[in-house]
Amino acid sequence: MNIRSIVLAVVVVASSASTLATAHGPNGHEPAPAKKPKPTTCEQLADAAKYDGAATDPATRDLKASCEAKKQGAGKK
Repeated sequence: MNIRSIVLAVVVVASSASTLATAHGPNGHEPAPAKKPKPTTCEQLADAAKYDGAATDPATRDLKASCEAKKQGAGKK
């Protein structure tokens, strides 16, 4: 084989591989789920379908503690 046929083979392989490795748009992916808003009241904290009740946020953690304290206080009366 001479150098010309090797270069030609490399060009053909590279051009065919570059068409397979094309980028695609975001339409090929499923949309990310919408983030739930953070609860600000005990009623919102109880509604897990609409609000994010994860206790990772300090404000949500404090709200959860105060709601539980209210529940325990209301249960004693």
